[in-house]
This record gives sequence, C-alpha cells and structure tokens, in this order.
Amino acid sequence: MVDINTAMAAAAAERRNRGTGDKERKKNRSGADMGIESFDPVKHVSKEKADTVSMWLVISFAATMSLLMRYVAMPNSQDNSDLLWFIPMMAIFLLPSIHRAILPEKFVEHYTKGTWFKASFLHIFTWLALTFLLSNAPFADIVAPEVDDGWGMISSSEEGYDFTKSSDGEVTLTEGYTGSHFIVLAFSDNYDAADAEYAISYSWLDKNESSANNSWSEIESTDATALDSVRTHKDIDYPVAIAIPEGLEEGSYDFVIKVTEDGDPWENTRTVTMTLVVEELVEEDSTE
Repeated sequence: MVDINTAMAAAAAERRNRGTGDKERKKNRSGADMGIESFDPVKHVSKEKADTVSMWLVISFAATMSLLMRYVAMPNSQDNSDLLWFIPMMAIFLLPSIHRAILPEKFVEHYTKGTWFKASFLHIFTWLALTFLLSNAPFADIVAPEVDDGWGMISSSEEGYDFTKSSDGEVTLTEGYTGSHFIVLAFSDNYDAADAEYAISYSWLDKNESSANNSWSEIESTDATALDSVRTHKDIDYPVAIAIPEGLEEGSYDFVIKVTEDGDPWENTRTVTMTLVVEELVEEDSTE
C-alpha cells in the first residue's frame, strides 16, 4: 500500500521529468517563447500621447477648414457650390504632411497607415458637423422662405370663405364664375419670412404677364382665419392671398411668386408656380 505522501512525491517527480524537453518548457513559459510581444509601458505611453496629439491636430485642422469654407469661400461660391465639399474632402491627403511638418519626430515615429485612416474619418466627420452647424440658423441663412403647408383657393360665401386644396398643382373654376376667389398660401423661414421680397404675377398662354398684389390684409380684416388651412406656423409665417381677376376666359393660368431674400452669406431665391384652370361652361340641353 502507498501512502498519500509517497504518491504526491511521485507525481511531482513525473511532472519535473516531463518538463525537461524544449517543447514542454515553452508551454510553461510566456513572452517571446510563446510568440507574444513583450509589453513596454514606456513605448505604450508614448504611442498614446502621439495618438492624442494627432486627434487634436486633426480636429483643429477640420475646424479651421470649416471656418474658412463658411466665411471665406461660401460668400463667393454660390455659382460653384461643388467647391464647398470638394476642397475639404481632398484635404485628407494633406494630413500626413501636416503631421510631419508640425509635430516632433518623437510623435511622428509612432504613426502608421492606420493612423492616417483614422485621421481621415475624424477630419471628414468633424468638418461635416461644424459645417452643418455654421450653415444653419442662427449662424447662416442659405434657403429662401418656403411654402408652409401647401396651397389652395378660397372662395367667398355667405358663411365666410370656402377652401379648396390644390390637386396635382392646380385648382379649377368654371367659366363665368362669380364672387371673390383667391389663390392662398403661406411662407415660413428660419428668420422672419416677411423680410423677403415677393414678386407676384400671372400669365395665360402667349398673353403678356400681369402683376398682382398680396390681398391678405384685406381678407384678414374680415376673417383672420381664412388662411388657416395653409398655415402651420401662424406666429412666424407670411401669408399670401392673390385675388383671381374677374371674367377670366377659358384656359390655364400660371400664378407665379418669385421670392428674393437677402440671406447670409448669399442671396436666396425661390420660385413658386400655381396653376388655375378655367373650364368651359357647358350648358345643359333643355328638352320639353
């Protein structure tokens, strides 16, 4: 019979004998013998510092690019807006040169192709975020007032005004119509839509264009809710009501509103076209 102490001593001796070979020794070791690179804390700290400096350099470069494009390039690039995104995108190829020109060698030596890949994405997304911020209110106004909630026509009645919403970009009247009729819509903007200029006109086929006025003030004095169907932001919008002339003949009429706004950094324009169709009056045959 073998006691417990003898058995444990024999097992320990057997393990020592198995560990005498080169392969077995490598299994029991860590580090270079296992193919694992030894950890150098000094080098690790230096690389982390280099990556941090690179991050802030790229963010600063992207912020500078955003400011230059917004306040230097945009005021002169309305007719060539492609430059506003092409130049910042191409600037990613300058990142390696900027790093080598500005940063000391102790940082540059840690940079690899992976560094330029990460820096490119950081530059693009930082530039996009800042450009979006600087190109919208309250820092800029690059879009003319737009139609608030569609358009339509109101017609006078004994109870007030009846609203007809446009369908396929047009409204319809029958030849020989009576009463008061108005093309109605409202404009809204990041800033005060009333500050823009609105040139209103209408034309019919080959006939000369005729100017028209905004008749909203006349309607508002009698019924302030007449345009509620086309107004979503009553506190900030600019309502427009165009009186349809009496006695228009059969045909298709285009009512055009040209909006011009002194925006920032350039002039904003928009053209809205609405069509009125005057249908032929068909008389019913009377039979006895």
